[in-house]
Amino acid sequence: MFKKIISAILSFLVFGFLVRTSYAEQIVIEVSGNGGGSDNSVQFTSNNSSTVDQSNTADIQNNVSSDVNTGNNQASSNTSDVTINTGDANSSSTINNNNINSNNYDGACDCPSGNVSAVIGDNGAYSNNALNLGINNNTDVSQSNSAYITNNVLNHANSGYNSADNNNGDVVIITGRAGAYIKISNKNININVDPSGNGSSIISLLINGNGAGSVNLASLIFNNSLKYTSSNIAVLFNNVVNEANTGGNTANYNNGTVLIATGDAVSIVEIANEDINGSTVELCACTIAPPPGNGGGDPVVPPGTNPPSSGGNGGNGGSSISQGAGSVLGAAIGNVLPATGGYLLLLMTILCLTILLAGGYLRFGSGISPPLSYAI
Repeated sequence: MFKKIISAILSFLVFGFLVRTSYAEQIVIEVSGNGGGSDNSVQFTSNNSSTVDQSNTADIQNNVSSDVNTGNNQASSNTSDVTINTGDANSSSTINNNNINSNNYDGACDCPSGNVSAVIGDNGAYSNNALNLGINNNTDVSQSNSAYITNNVLNHANSGYNSADNNNGDVVIITGRAGAYIKISNKNININVDPSGNGSSIISLLINGNGAGSVNLASLIFNNSLKYTSSNIAVLFNNVVNEANTGGNTANYNNGTVLIATGDAVSIVEIANEDINGSTVELCACTIAPPPGNGGGDPVVPPGTNPPSSGGNGGNGGSSISQGAGSVLGAAIGNVLPATGGYLLLLMTILCLTILLAGGYLRFGSGISPPLSYAI
C-alpha cells in the first residue's frame, strides 16, 4: 500500500512539471469536475498597455525666380526696310510639396493575444464555483505635426518692348508668344492616422452541467481606455508674381509703312492646397461569443460588465487555468479553498510529507525484532 502511495505522488510531481512547461496560444480558464460542496475560485487578469508618441516638424522654403526675354530689340535710324521678329518667351515654374509629416500608428486592438475560453461546468451538487475574468487595455497615442511652408515664385516672360524709330523704309515688328506658368501643389500636409480596427480575439463563456443547488458565478470586467491626442499646425505662404508681356513696342518717325503684330501674352497661376491637417482614429473592441457547439450566435461587443450566471448538473474533479506557458492557477477538492502560493512551495511541501510518511513507516511498520540469544 505504501509503495502505491509513493508511486502516485511521484506521478503527480512528474505530471505537474509537464503541465507547467506546456505552451498554448489559446487562453483556457476552466472550473470543472469539482466535488459536491466544494468551494472553487479562479481569478484571471490580463493587462495590456501601449504608449505611442510621434512628432514631426518640417520647415520648407521654395524661392523661384524665372526671367525669360526675347524682346527689348531696337532698330532705329535705318535708310531701308526694318523687320523685328522675336521668338516665343515661355517661363514655367512647378512646386510640389506633397506627403509632408505623416504619422501612421497601425496598432492592433490590445485584446488578449489569443482566444479566451472560460468554462464553469460539471461541478458537484451544492458546490460554490466562481470565475473572475478581467481584461484591461490601456492605449495612449500622441501624434503631433508642425509644418511651415513658404513658396516665393517670380515669373517674367517678355517678347515686347521693341523699338524701330526714325527709319526711311517700311517697318515690321512681330513679337512671339509670351507665356508665364506657375503651379504650386501643397498636398497631404500633417496627416495622422490611427487605423486600429477591430480586435480579432474572441472571448467565449460557458456555464453548463453543474450539480443541483450549486452556486456558479462568472464575472467579466472589461476596461478599455484609449487616450488619443492629435495636434497639427500648418503655416502656408504662397507669394506669386507672374508677368507675361508682348507689348511696349514703338515705331515712330518712319517714312514707310509700319506694322506691329504682337503674339499672345498668357499668364497662368495654379495653387492647390489640399488635405492640410487631417487626423483619423478608429476605435476597436474585443468580442464575446459562445463556445462552438454551445448556443451559437453572432459575436457581440461588450458594453461593459456581463451579469453573473448560474446553472445545472454535477460531477467531480479539479480546477485549472492555462495561458501562454501553461501555468496552473489552482485546484481544490472538498470543503476547502484553493491552495495559494508558489508552485515550487507546493512541491516542496509534498516532498516533505513524503519523507515524513516514509520515516514513520520504517519506524513503526517494520515489525518486532527477534530476541537476542547468547551462547554460554
